Amino acid sequence: MASIDELKKRIDMHDLAERLGLKRGKGGNANYHSPFHEDKSPSIGIKDGYFRDYSNDGAPHAKGSCVDMVMYFRQMSDVADAMRWLHQEYGIPLDKKDAPAEVPREKSRAEYIADKCIAEAPQVREYLNGRGISDQVIDAAIKAKTLGFNSYTSKKIAEGEVGHGGPAAAFIVRHPQTNAVLAVDLRYLNPELNGGVKTQSQGDKDGVLWCSDWRRFKNAKRVWIVESSINALSIETADPHAVALVLRGLGNVDLVDWAFLRGKFVIICLDNDKPFEPPHKQAGHRPGPEAAWRLYERLTAQNIGAMLVDQADWRDEDEELINDVNDYLQAIGPEKLRAALEKFEPWLIPGLSGEAGTFGKKRVYLPAHDFAQYWKFRVRPDFTNYIGKMEEKDGEDGETIKTPIVSDLAGFRVASLSRVSVASSTSTMTGDPDNQPTVYFAVSVQTPRHGPVLQRRVMQDEQLHNIDGWKKFGPVWIPSAFSRMINILERTADLGARQAANFVGLAWRDGELIVNEGPDCYFTEPDKQCPYHNLTFPGGTTREARQVIQAFQTTYKQNAALIPLVWALGGHLKVLLGFWPHMMIQADKGMGKSTLIKRMERAIGFTMFSGQSLQTEFRLLTSISHTSHPVGWEELSARRQDVIDKAVGLLQENYQYTVTRRGTDMTEYLLSAPVLLAGEDVPVKSLLGKIVRTELTNKKGPMMPDDLPRFPVKNWLQWLTRLSKVQVMERYRDIRQMCLNASRASGQDDGALRMASNYAALYLAWEYLCEFAGLDPLQGDFDADMLEEMNRHIGETSADREPWVWIMETALSEIAAGRFSYPYAWEGQGDNAKALLVRTSHIMDHISTAPALREKWNGLPVKSDRVFKKQMMNAGVIDGDCERTIHTRRVSNLQIISLEKLRQFGLYATPSTTKSYEHD
Repeated sequence: MASIDELKKRIDMHDLAERLGLKRGKGGNANYHSPFHEDKSPSIGIKDGYFRDYSNDGAPHAKGSCVDMVMYFRQMSDVADAMRWLHQEYGIPLDKKDAPAEVPREKSRAEYIADKCIAEAPQVREYLNGRGISDQVIDAAIKAKTLGFNSYTSKKIAEGEVGHGGPAAAFIVRHPQTNAVLAVDLRYLNPELNGGVKTQSQGDKDGVLWCSDWRRFKNAKRVWIVESSINALSIETADPHAVALVLRGLGNVDLVDWAFLRGKFVIICLDNDKPFEPPHKQAGHRPGPEAAWRLYERLTAQNIGAMLVDQADWRDEDEELINDVNDYLQAIGPEKLRAALEKFEPWLIPGLSGEAGTFGKKRVYLPAHDFAQYWKFRVRPDFTNYIGKMEEKDGEDGETIKTPIVSDLAGFRVASLSRVSVASSTSTMTGDPDNQPTVYFAVSVQTPRHGPVLQRRVMQDEQLHNIDGWKKFGPVWIPSAFSRMINILERTADLGARQAANFVGLAWRDGELIVNEGPDCYFTEPDKQCPYHNLTFPGGTTREARQVIQAFQTTYKQNAALIPLVWALGGHLKVLLGFWPHMMIQADKGMGKSTLIKRMERAIGFTMFSGQSLQTEFRLLTSISHTSHPVGWEELSARRQDVIDKAVGLLQENYQYTVTRRGTDMTEYLLSAPVLLAGEDVPVKSLLGKIVRTELTNKKGPMMPDDLPRFPVKNWLQWLTRLSKVQVMERYRDIRQMCLNASRASGQDDGALRMASNYAALYLAWEYLCEFAGLDPLQGDFDADMLEEMNRHIGETSADREPWVWIMETALSEIAAGRFSYPYAWEGQGDNAKALLVRTSHIMDHISTAPALREKWNGLPVKSDRVFKKQMMNAGVIDGDCERTIHTRRVSNLQIISLEKLRQFGLYATPSTTKSYEHD
């Protein structure tokens, strides 16, 4: 069966809409009517290979690819059924054992328009010159193929009607990494020819930005954000070294993932709109400034330093308000525009002026006693001043001149103080409604030493006015004024207030799957609570995903290296499955185990902890907390026995997830990370039902290339957010049954059944990875090699899975060494001995009281004689009870333990050659 990516390449969405019976609205580029309800205007849009039902956005599969479209309109619940329908409808063969060669993809509508616009690009110069844009900027954008000219007019739509077209400047939107064409924005020179419509866009709109040259953006330290492409070119005209991004609509403030701006200083300069006049339903609101406030909040939440351009004095020679950057360029000129763009708002709360009489809706309400003090606080990007008093002097005309006396207040700027509601661990891991959220206050600060990267601290109520805590950011010179400033900032706690989840990886928040990175979390003690508290996942393309998978598949035979990679990436399915097994890598010396682990660290960004860093229970605990991204423990077997016992206990708990609290302040730790155990002898007897493994010995293949890209973990996690828990569990149950059918164990072996369930989860991750990367799950025989490893694992550990075996092994060793002081006897002599006669309670008593066996006793999962005896009876090694005279003493209730049956479990006794009891 073809992958989803291949179906997207081969299927035209408009053709699919016709085959699904959708009725199209009027006009060549019109949307489609919904078949589920009557809609006066078409509510189903199709753009560049994706559809979206705007009237039912919250429904499952109401937007997405061709597969989602089939599932939505044909009311299907299974992806495979939808893909099968597409294969039959379009005559695409279902057989796909070998991955086919890349099929040349037809150009999208946006790419076709872009090519036409680039060919006519020189014609745009006259129009842009008339708007004040310099030739240098125009030439650079044309060279980068982000600027063109469109002269298309429709022959079907009359002049003056919407959709007719006409000459237009074309701004070509490209992907930041691949440079692929995503959309084309048209700005008509004569809107009347197009029915009064001034702008139009072809291709992707939501979450996509325009930049004149993404290569320049990568090296930029500062970035301006504006509303329109002409405004961006105006900024670059005023400062040829500047880089500007274009929102392409104020709605994109909430749709763009702004994480790519981390490390850059962002300057926000949206349109200086006047308030709407009554009777407008939004009377008093200013779209541009209010969108700038929202953008500032979103950037600050991701620790991105940002400032707003001060537009209070943007007026022309007639004292009329200047609306945007291009208007300023035309009215005042490039030199003064450059100076104006460098003038930032000085107010403590961005967007809230300290001067009375400003018009429009205020960002936040300050009571009179706060507003009377508010104007005294002035900020720069990484510094805060305070106006303590006004100095009065007599002017030349007799008037009194007041001059502010500015003092240094703090060596940093408080960028925001927001209330954050952190979801409970149960809600984060299961998606259930949250009944126990925790409220914190997130403080973001910009300091000189960290540049544009904001420093965040999570504080509780009693910490907000602790000046010593604030001094950790930098110097505070006037503590009393600083406390007053914080008191004012408390009024802004609702600005940027947000719901959060303290979990790195795939997590639930408000009942929806999200990708949560380190900067998205709000830990009170980040360096202790999560090993990935500052991790951002590597991103990339599906092509790079295929490269990484294929490299790991070939570097060791029988997929021995690919199995741990699939396990590591599949660990994020824990929040959908409810569990995830740990991984054991075993190899002899010189088999490349350490090299493979290092390549995994580089490929997916996971951390391998050395044995030296795992010497205490607390260090073990902090290494596996608040994440589903895997961690590794190196050479656990080389640690002390008490450390091993504690480590195994923690691994038992975080097979699913467990919440614990430590310290006097009861700091919460969510134990959840899957753990990779590496070494020559991994001590995991009690973990066999919660672990999968791979063996590297004698399986070496070619080395992986040194220039291997990183796996796009972030894209993989974003792809997983499309899945539903019901869908994943249904697919998992089918795969689990397949693994059970292929298992060598009987249906009565509960331990083997759980092991098969673990390998089923691993294969589920493999199928999803193949679907994400566009690979065939059957290629490379991953399924056969994994099932072979599963059966070998089950067969080799059949005895080790039972705790009674470990206890009997210790007891037989103690008897052979002559250290067992309780009465026992042999049924028969020497090689003819058939049974061991001993009380199971005496065995448990001996192990619990012998000083030399203290560590073994502490590590046993079974410490009750009743459970020990029950397990032995279930295993069939006890042939009943008896009573014997041993050393002249009568001993009753001896268990008859068959030596032949013990040998079946790998247990071998050493019977004495003399009788140790007397017959009745």
